[in-house]
Amino acid sequence: MLVSAVLGAFRGLSGVVAFAAATAASVFAASFGWTYSASLTCVIWQRAVGVGLASLLVFGIVRAVARKFVNGMLAQPADAIFGFLFGAALCAALVLAWALSGMFPGHSAIVREVAARVG
Repeated sequence: MLVSAVLGAFRGLSGVVAFAAATAASVFAASFGWTYSASLTCVIWQRAVGVGLASLLVFGIVRAVARKFVNGMLAQPADAIFGFLFGAALCAALVLAWALSGMFPGHSAIVREVAARVG
């Protein structure tokens, strides 16, 4: 969480929000693209390359647009402070989501503790 918060301070809120939005859009594009590509070709490596390139393209476009949008709203000191807070909150939310999902709790002692306290 500390690493995520410090990276958020250096990237600023615009960088953290842009990365989170681009990652979510890229995952959505990959899942939709994988399903859609089955009707176009049955060769797995062609599907993987096509979906991978499309996901990278979506990631880049969404990241650039989100960064420009958020960066225009905040000045520098506020951008770094809110980036620090959002980075920490994003990491905490991901740990909580992992703990509540019940998937692979043995891989992390932190997730096991959070799951025991929350669930």
